[in-house]
Amino acid sequence: MTTAKTCTQCGAELALARLDAMRGEESGVALSIEGMPAYACAEGHKRFLTPDFPARLIDSLARAKAADLPVARKKGLFKKHYLCPGCGGGLPDEAGTHATLERALELKGSAAFSTTLSVPLYHCASCGVAAMRPGEEIASALMKAAAQAFQAAGIPPG
Repeated sequence: MTTAKTCTQCGAELALARLDAMRGEESGVALSIEGMPAYACAEGHKRFLTPDFPARLIDSLARAKAADLPVARKKGLFKKHYLCPGCGGGLPDEAGTHATLERALELKGSAAFSTTLSVPLYHCASCGVAAMRPGEEIASALMKAAAQAFQAAGIPPG
């Protein structure tokens, strides 16, 4: 009886590998991952170290807070508007700049790998405060950006 992991696509033996850089973007939120550990077979098929690896990655990134970034307030049921957390004035629809957060992560005892998360900032014309959208919107965009990155790297879901 063997304990070696096998590829679900071709049946070949899987080995630990470091993946090339991958990137995904959604609603201005961009995620780059470099050197992420995964399993790979000789045919080039890849899979996550554990089934919950992507969820742990997203959770770890969502909890990471960019230093002292104010969060805009959302207003409106059908047509959403965003208000400056500093003065309450309206924020523009288009981002002015981005804030970037770079982190080295180790998940579930994995080897360290690097991530870069970029979130759009909206500048208030009245007081100059730069704010990001509410956390739930950033988290949703982050999940979609991560899914794009994994898909680009050829890692099937699950």
